[in-house]
Amino acid sequence: MTDSKSVVPAHADLIVLATHPYVAETPLARQSEPLTPNARFFIRNHFTVPALDASTWKLSLGGSVRLPRTVTLAELRQLPRRTLSATVECAGNARSFLPPPTEGNQFGYGAVSAASWTGVSLRDVLGPDPFSASTREVLFVGADRGFEKNVGTEIAFERSLPVEVALDPDTMLVYEMNGEPLPAEHGFPVRLLVPGWYGVASVKWLVEIRGLEHPFDGYFQKQRYILPNDGAEPTPLGERRVRAVITSPVDGAVVQPGRIEVRGLAWSGNQPVAKVELSADGGQTWREVNLEPASSPYVWQWWQATWHVDRAGTYVLKARATDVKGRRQPEAAEWNLLGYANNGIQSVSIDVRKAL
Repeated sequence: MTDSKSVVPAHADLIVLATHPYVAETPLARQSEPLTPNARFFIRNHFTVPALDASTWKLSLGGSVRLPRTVTLAELRQLPRRTLSATVECAGNARSFLPPPTEGNQFGYGAVSAASWTGVSLRDVLGPDPFSASTREVLFVGADRGFEKNVGTEIAFERSLPVEVALDPDTMLVYEMNGEPLPAEHGFPVRLLVPGWYGVASVKWLVEIRGLEHPFDGYFQKQRYILPNDGAEPTPLGERRVRAVITSPVDGAVVQPGRIEVRGLAWSGNQPVAKVELSADGGQTWREVNLEPASSPYVWQWWQATWHVDRAGTYVLKARATDVKGRRQPEAAEWNLLGYANNGIQSVSIDVRKAL
């Protein structure tokens, strides 16, 4: 296949935040399947989607790699094929709930989706001992480019990884999403997948991998997608923080007293969630709920609970997750200038009324 279908015209279920470049999130109420259909998968682009042809696409391997060369899609497909289910979350997810307001796309809780990704392990592409001993990082360059006003010139989207992360067997070059060729908006024909990390690491429309002997200081590495570091130089975003969300009932729902089913999703970074707790009184008391076991260290887990309520009134539901490393979701995340990695606890207001 030499081209890819766009999912944009068919995604009436998405909430569009911007069109140039295209940015859209998935309504939580529409997250009803184990994996998100491609047409409902959130979209976060920094520049215009590049028009690439799979038959002529090439991946350049250079810098401090021991064997500089180019790789075609046909050559990638000859390597051991593997499939991995993983959640991808934008670092700006839930930015709109982080007071005071920050710059950036004002996402609700829908800048997150999960898919089955098929491709090859990056280390199978690079081969054994692929970098010189002086290599510090591995740079990934996308074909998407555009004028960045904060830089004052046109730049490509580029991010780097520590060598050990790049060579992890689960770091992949993927060419299929939910059993179909990658849609244009999601990186066709090949993208990087760094499962367990914020989506910024999973560079789309990948065209170059370069070994670096010095830390990368590009715009999307040093000025964006960073977190404060106790007064030291900011740290580039990496592994996702633990989080639980309520998908049903939705905020503002009106329900009758009685038995109410509450459902949601929970995820962390490179490890499963161990437990999810639910509060029906705004966080004063908590109880553990039923949590589905993890099918992958990197994919979200469904949870559910039955809430019995007899009295009419307004109730605030909250859910919080704890992962297997013991990291629990905070009531409120620490504020940062760009509104990244907000994993503060979600509040869902429910109006319980008796039927007339």
